[in-house]
Formats: sequence, C-alpha cells, structure tokens
Amino acid sequence: MVQPVNRDATPKSHSGRQGHGEISAGASPSRGGTERLAYIDGLRGVAILSVLLYHVYARWPALAPLPYGNRYAGLFCWGWLGVELFFMISGFVIFQTLDRCASYLEFLRRRWLRLFPGMLAATLVIFATAPLIERPLGPPSMSAAIAGLTFIDPRFLAQLGLPNQILEGTFWSLFVEVKFYILAGAVYFTMGRRWALVALPLTFAAFWISHELGLPDSWGFLFDVAYWGWFASGALFAEWKRSGSRPVLAAALVAGVIASALPVPGAREILAWTPLAGLPFMLLFASALLFGRVQQMLSHRWLLFFGLISYPLYLIHEQAVVGLSVRFSRGLEPGWLAGLMPLLPIAIVAAVAWCIAKKTEPTKARSKSPIPSWGAVTARSRPVWKFHGAKGSQPQARRPC
Repeated sequence: MVQPVNRDATPKSHSGRQGHGEISAGASPSRGGTERLAYIDGLRGVAILSVLLYHVYARWPALAPLPYGNRYAGLFCWGWLGVELFFMISGFVIFQTLDRCASYLEFLRRRWLRLFPGMLAATLVIFATAPLIERPLGPPSMSAAIAGLTFIDPRFLAQLGLPNQILEGTFWSLFVEVKFYILAGAVYFTMGRRWALVALPLTFAAFWISHELGLPDSWGFLFDVAYWGWFASGALFAEWKRSGSRPVLAAALVAGVIASALPVPGAREILAWTPLAGLPFMLLFASALLFGRVQQMLSHRWLLFFGLISYPLYLIHEQAVVGLSVRFSRGLEPGWLAGLMPLLPIAIVAAVAWCIAKKTEPTKARSKSPIPSWGAVTARSRPVWKFHGAKGSQPQARRPC
C-alpha cells in the first residue's frame, strides 16, 4: 500500500515536509486581461507569511537550538495551513489557465515554463549558499536536486530505484500541484470543462469514502487526492466568478468547509490540527472575492510584495531562515530580542527571493505581469469599495496562460 505523505516529520535525508506547492508562479486572472488581481497576490502574501512564520516559530524551535524555544509556537502553530490557501489559489487560477490553452501539451509546456526557471534558480541558490548557512538538515547532496528539477514525486523516484531526497522540505507541495495539473488538464482536454470541474470534488469524495470504509485507497495517496478539496473549492469559486451561479457559489463554500474539516491522513500525529482548523483561510479567500474592503486590505503593499515573491521565497526559505536564525541568535538570552532575531534572516532571504523573481518571472511563458519594481508594487490597483459579485464584472480578455 502506498503510504500517505508525511507533511512535517523531521526528515532523515533532506525529505522534510513531503508547504504549498507551486505557490503560484502563474498569473492571476484579471478584469482587463493584462494585470494581475492585486488581492490574489495579497492572498499569496498571507499564505507565504503564514508558512514562513510557522517554520521559524512553531516547527523548528523544537528541533534547532533557537533561544526562544517554543515560546511562540502557540501563536504560529496553524501557519502550515497557508499551504492549503495556496492550493485554493491554484484551483482558482488553473481553470482560467486551461481556458487559454489550445491543447493539453500547450498547457503542460506552459506550466513547466512557469515553474522550472524559479526552481532552477532556487536550486542554484541553495547549493551556492549552503557553505555559508548552518542548514539544520546538513549540506545538500547533488542527487537531492533531481526531484525538484523534474517535479517528480520522490515516491515515484524510489520505485524506479533513483535517489528520493529533496533539497527543501517545502518542495513536497510542488509534487502535489504538478499531479493536480496533469490529471485536471487530462480530464479538461478529453472530457471538457464541465466534467473537469465536477471530477475534482467527486474524486475527493470518492477517496475519503474509500479511506473511511477501509476500501482500497492507495490510488488516493499516490496522487495526493486528500488535498483536492482545496483545489475544488478554488476552482468552483472561479466558476462562480465566471457564471454568477449561486448554486456554484454554495458548492464552493461547501467544498471549502469539507476540505477544512477533514485532515490529511497523518496530520493528527504530526501537525497541530483540529476539525475546521483551515476554515479561517477558506473564509478569507471567499471574503476576498466578495468584498471590496477585504480586497483593499489584501492590496497592502507589503502583502503584495510577499505575494509577488512567494514562489521563490517558498522554495528557499526554510533551511536558510532557520540556519541564519540559529547563527545570529547564538549567545542571546531568551527574551524579546531573541524572538525578533528571525526577522533579519527573513529580510535577507526575502531579498534573495525578490532577485530570483525579478530574473525568472519575465521569462516564464512570456509573462505579461513580471515582478515590478518597488515603486510599481506600491502603486497597485485600488479596489472598489462595494460588493464584488460575479455578475456585472468586465469580460476577461484572452491572454497566454
């Protein structure tokens, strides 16, 4: 039987959490077709900051010599759910991407071009900086780069007798997202858009029914279907924005509630989890689509900045930030200064991530929305203070996915 993904167990050989995914290198849908939706980038900012703070203040203090210990763990122990928010964003974006691709091969090629440049740059940065950083998991091995650069789940590599390590534990969610892309795209281009939308929640339900009844469920673990409720909720929200159908909106909300109520198998043992723990993230996502006031808050320049660099920051942050925090806090007494010390490593790694995004984003699929200068970040679009339903919005212009 295929074993479930171990999200957060301490790896023995660079496997880490087997995060979030393509944190979304893809561009958001836009009203005019040439701009990203600012509040979607703001949601990405919330997601990456949640994961980052979780790693620094909740996950690693019990495993690395950080002077503040578990003092802040209770405050940030739910940050791992930022990965699920990333999955919702991907579900929201991906069907609009599919709509703009002429074929399945074009879709896969464009997804690869979105993901690979950032992953290649992140891999080079990890190897280049390893001698300078006291990585908690030790120096990276060359063989550990295979899974990340090919986006092949290490479990598949192990079956082929190949090295199944990964450079950063956070890479695990990239494998989840790539499998989602492959399967959702296959259904979309063989059976049509409607069937692809229906297949997501149905497959998610079939897996959980099989799992709870003790029926064969290895197929679900193999393709990480336990996360598909989040993708389904995001995709249904996107369909509601497109069609204005209230039943679709209700289905999106129900899918999000169910996804937040069900744990990924093994989550009870390795993560802080209670039923509906992810509900606040789902409600934040829904509120961002519904209310202009929420959109304005999510369009704050700092959230936009972290949202725009979220993909490379997600890839490189865990070992670097923790390792630098250990080095910089050595000799500090437990207290408020030690608790603030990780902010300096976070700033350093964010600057490196910005450089990666600046260099790689314009090359990915000839993107029309590259990472802007700081001045452009602070001058993002201003949302309207009103209820933002699906009806009455301006039509979407076709553009490359």
